[in-house]
Amino acid sequence: MRINSLLATLTLSLAASAYAQETAWQQSYSLEAAGKYTEAMAAIEGIPANGPEAELKLLRRGWLYYLPGRFDESIREYRLAIGKNSRSVDARLAVILPLLAAKRWAEAEKAARAALEVAPNNYTALLRMVIAQEAQKNWENMYTTAKNMSEAYPTDSTALVYLARSLAWKNKTAEAKAAYNSVLGRYPGHLEAKAYIEKK
Repeated sequence: MRINSLLATLTLSLAASAYAQETAWQQSYSLEAAGKYTEAMAAIEGIPANGPEAELKLLRRGWLYYLPGRFDESIREYRLAIGKNSRSVDARLAVILPLLAAKRWAEAEKAARAALEVAPNNYTALLRMVIAQEAQKNWENMYTTAKNMSEAYPTDSTALVYLARSLAWKNKTAEAKAAYNSVLGRYPGHLEAKAYIEKK
């Protein structure tokens, strides 16, 4: 009987703990929706730093720091999440966002490359990398990334826009025009593509 009683107590304790954590997450998401990012972070403060949801807590904190523009703190949390789980595609993609927002272009490109090592041809990683390369005016690398992206995602107009831009910056007008025509085949009326073609 005593063992049964202990088991029942333990079960109730675990259930209460799980409910408290679920409620904490719910409160956090509700507060985020209201734009109360500091309060949303405080709502999950009680989630154990070494428990089963520790990684999720770091990712959540990274996002809640990112939203109000606290990019250094966001980067720190995401890097801590990567430290906990180096295979996490979520964390590796996430850290690129505040790096881009902080205009730390070279670091963003490096982070995107690291994400691609874990998830080859990941669309989001390729897109964020090509953005960082364009910001650095690295047209050759931008061209390579955009070309890989357009080959991996041939129906995607955004990949072709970056490919066309890289060709335009490299003064390869005919090839850029052809790429922009391909954009129009996937996104009729695309303003940038139409403007370039009409100008040339």
